Amino acid sequence: MTDPKPKIYYGWYIATVAFWGYFLAVGTGFYAFNAFLEPLCNARGWTRTDLNLALVIGTIFGFSSQYIFGTILMKTGIRRLMLAGSLTAGISFIFMARVQSLWQFYLFYSLLFIGNGAYGGIVASTAVNNWFVEKRGKAIGLATAGMSLSGAILPVAALLLIQYIGIENAALCIGLVMILFGPMAWKIVKDWPEDMGMLPDGLPVNKDSYTTGQIQIHVPPSVTSSDEWPLARLVRTDVFWKLGAAFGLMMIGTVGVMSQLKPRFADTGFSHMTAMMMMAATALVGAAGKYSWGLMCDRFDPKRVAIAMTVANALGLGLALVKNSMTALIIFIPVFGFSMGGIMSTFPIIVATLFGRKNFASVLRYISIFLILQMFGYIIAGQSFDITGSYDTAYWIFISLDLIAALLLCSLKKNN
Repeated sequence: MTDPKPKIYYGWYIATVAFWGYFLAVGTGFYAFNAFLEPLCNARGWTRTDLNLALVIGTIFGFSSQYIFGTILMKTGIRRLMLAGSLTAGISFIFMARVQSLWQFYLFYSLLFIGNGAYGGIVASTAVNNWFVEKRGKAIGLATAGMSLSGAILPVAALLLIQYIGIENAALCIGLVMILFGPMAWKIVKDWPEDMGMLPDGLPVNKDSYTTGQIQIHVPPSVTSSDEWPLARLVRTDVFWKLGAAFGLMMIGTVGVMSQLKPRFADTGFSHMTAMMMMAATALVGAAGKYSWGLMCDRFDPKRVAIAMTVANALGLGLALVKNSMTALIIFIPVFGFSMGGIMSTFPIIVATLFGRKNFASVLRYISIFLILQMFGYIIAGQSFDITGSYDTAYWIFISLDLIAALLLCSLKKNN
């Protein structure tokens, strides 16, 4: 007699935890900005550029800490980081809405980004990567869908909370939910399938492809450890520079648009709630895009998938520049939403494909530094509006950056 095969592979529980980690991390540090931007400006007398600077500072601290978190999780595992990160981020979000001076707002927003990075970002990606190989694209696509789904839910929920109970109480409710995520992650997350007597993707232990070396199997750190891709070796490869720069450039436009898409829609004449629902619809399409682009990476060359996604993203931004056309606006939402959704799902997939499962965290902690370029998206968007009264100039810049990114991906060769 043998034990019946579990109906659900445990790795999918890990992907679900990562989904909610991404949901809260990106939703509170990024998408919720759409709901809090105008109320905070009105209540504190701050400008949009003032608040955009908080995003810039937070981004610097958040992405700079990814190297630290990548190093820590290689030594101590994932659960401790997720627990500490949720507590730090939740408390910071609560106090962020209570401060009266800009420097205090910048401080807590920076702590929010740092905390979010400890249970989202490289930590959540590594958790999923450790459990999957053949179904990596599907799993990471599912997990990262939480990023965009948060944009469809959290800003609307935050706006309603702000309208009914005020800025401070709205932040309190959201912050408490963030704090509760930590204990849940602590209970569920396990670092490696091998630690539970399993293999990646839930395949049987005697699966031929795993025993013949076709798929990379993790050897627990207690037995052996190695760093096949130290920074000195990485920086000597074209892959490091081209891949990192390409996704960094794409993220400039993505955050520049999505962090202020609701205000853009409102500026064109829509009511605040209608504009928020349009932004939410864009983010919802993005959630479907993350899963779909990830699934395509399992079936096709991930590099070609990323190139197609980048070109589609530029086309979507072009639709937003068409004046006085409801048709163009309606098409913009699914085209841009679907394409931008795939950026943060294809990025870790390509890294894992090029460098291998066991080297994922080691490499991603370095190459993620390029994503800090996205801070320029906030500056470009804010300055475009403050100087010209429109986001059009910013959108032209974002289109150009997408095209440069596509060229970099086209020149990308498989790493040796």
